Amino acid sequence: MFEIKQYLVSGILIGAIWMLPAIGISLIYAVLRIPHFAFAEFMTLGAYLALGFAAATGLPFPAIALLAAVSCGLAAVIMDQAVFRPVRQSGVLPAMLLSLGAMLILQNIVRFFWGNGVRQYRLPLQRPLDVFGFNITPNHLAIILVSGAVVFALYVLLKWTRFGREVRATANNPELARVTGVEPERVYLGLNGVAGILAGLGGVMMAVYTSLTPLVGWNSLLPLFAIALLGGLGRVGGAALAALVIGLTSEYSLMFIQSSYKNAIAFVVLAGLLILRPRGLVAE
Repeated sequence: MFEIKQYLVSGILIGAIWMLPAIGISLIYAVLRIPHFAFAEFMTLGAYLALGFAAATGLPFPAIALLAAVSCGLAAVIMDQAVFRPVRQSGVLPAMLLSLGAMLILQNIVRFFWGNGVRQYRLPLQRPLDVFGFNITPNHLAIILVSGAVVFALYVLLKWTRFGREVRATANNPELARVTGVEPERVYLGLNGVAGILAGLGGVMMAVYTSLTPLVGWNSLLPLFAIALLGGLGRVGGAALAALVIGLTSEYSLMFIQSSYKNAIAFVVLAGLLILRPRGLVAE
């Protein structure tokens, strides 16, 4: 019984981490029509930037995590304007190939500056809390609460702000949005910044949950795209729900299979659920 409870906690926790970068990938694809693989590596970049900021400053860790996430948002905007904007009108294939190249470049930048070894944040040891009969550390509880708050704030941003209306209009019909006064490039700029922040924050959370290696993003790549597809591209609530489904399924699968096969479960779940709901878990 204790093992089942802990798998539940771990599944919710990994789902809460995955949902942030997966939402970013989902939104980027819905608006720019690009399967942007590089955003998985922004998780890695965010995790290591937090490590660097922690060594260089005396800021508290929440401020360091925020600084790392915002830095990833800025990096995503710069990459979009320098690399992807020139090929915006050339179709999906050039952008997809560039995203693969950017993914490898980001991963190797991290390797160059920080090496290939496993690292840990210098966080104080914590005793688990008993929350409704479940054992969870304060850091892990904070990850779940922060992730939920960020998803709610993002939902509000996209649902009830001018920027959100512009994102929806551009996703539905960029040319019509342009005619009505929406500048698509401004939307792309803001959306890349938001997605970069989500990915960077997700990377910091993943490093707190496990450890830092240059494969933080690579190991999450398949689940992130499975979540984006299962949740319905461009749907924040759908991606959040899909992240919890994939996270729980992946963790409970450890009762039956080796951990090396855990990420493959994401695509087994994806295939099964998309047969039942081809438009995703949250269909309009």
